[in-house]
Amino acid sequence: MKKRIYLFSIIVVALLGIFALTIMLVNKDTSEKEAEEITEVEIDDEFLNSWNKINITLKEKSQNNYHFKNMDLHNGDIFLLNGESQGLKLKEGDNVLVDLTIIPDGLSHTGVGYILDGKYTEIFFAPVSDKLTTSFDVKVDGDYIICIIGGNANFITITDGVISIE
Repeated sequence: MKKRIYLFSIIVVALLGIFALTIMLVNKDTSEKEAEEITEVEIDDEFLNSWNKINITLKEKSQNNYHFKNMDLHNGDIFLLNGESQGLKLKEGDNVLVDLTIIPDGLSHTGVGYILDGKYTEIFFAPVSDKLTTSFDVKVDGDYIICIIGGNANFITITDGVISIE
């Protein structure tokens, strides 16, 4: 009888270990990867109205270095950084780095893109666990509205958001 209990205990501990390892592997942070494909989507009233638009005013830390802090991004929210009517003035050849530190509710789908001349371009959309870093090169001068999209089941808190332009 004691051998059965001992064997059962070993099996339970092994299964718990496998379960814990599975959780760690599933929650592995994939946010450092680059988006495989850049997708352009025509912005129209139907697209914009399907999102809860939230205008976020960026604070300039230093020249070409902007930040925002402690913002909750819910499912269906789209943060329009620097507002819907005023984007960042970017020039051809600029490189824009978006670096977000987040507290998710599990593995959360989050997107980053921009609106230029009425077209939304997706730069990154994938599950993230604690950090999202992506970048893009500016090909055309213009006013770029940087967007962060919440596609997660619950919400994430962006504890620190930085946009750097080089």
